[in-house]
Amino acid sequence: MGTKKNNLGVRIAMAVIGIALTAVSVGLQKISGLGVDPFSVIIFGFSNAFHATYQTVYIVVCAVLLSIAFVFNRKLLGIATIVNLFFSGFVTDFTRKAAVKVVGEHPSMAVRVILLLIVVLLISISAALYYSSELGVSPYDAQALTLAEKTKFPFRAVRIGTDVVCCTVGFALGGDLGLATLVYAFCMGPFIQFCREHLTDKMAAGELFHK
Repeated sequence: MGTKKNNLGVRIAMAVIGIALTAVSVGLQKISGLGVDPFSVIIFGFSNAFHATYQTVYIVVCAVLLSIAFVFNRKLLGIATIVNLFFSGFVTDFTRKAAVKVVGEHPSMAVRVILLLIVVLLISISAALYYSSELGVSPYDAQALTLAEKTKFPFRAVRIGTDVVCCTVGFALGGDLGLATLVYAFCMGPFIQFCREHLTDKMAAGELFHK
């Protein structure tokens, strides 16, 4: 039976692919125009409230969340956390530009809904990949994982809770909220947990193709 220790190569590949798919999904999310993910809602909310740029608020909030994760569950931080910080932006921008060439600046509603469905699927699989790799997660993702571990509540429920908090606070502060935001908030947690239980945890342990 494989273990996570002797499947480091597989875990590194899972983390890199997971981060790349997450960045791709964010790029498609922007093109869909149906709302942003819960974390982005609160970032835009703080940006609006404090008249600061998105980038400035993002750095400050991530620094706070990173500090919390370091104190309460530092094992969630690792190589993938660093790769996420420096790699995601490039892939997101590239995806957005490429998608615009394919579907245009203002795609039809049918195309936007299709993009929404693709984003939900990609985010769920990508998050499950780098969660299961155990090589580090983003500062925001670390919060739900830590709460699930400390409280023993199912991850799906905790993730819905953290996403709803972000949506509520962000919207109150003027953040962007749309149909897609609600889909992300209520679907991603269960989908991510499903992907982990049936695919990525087994992949990381080398058990996917073994009895």
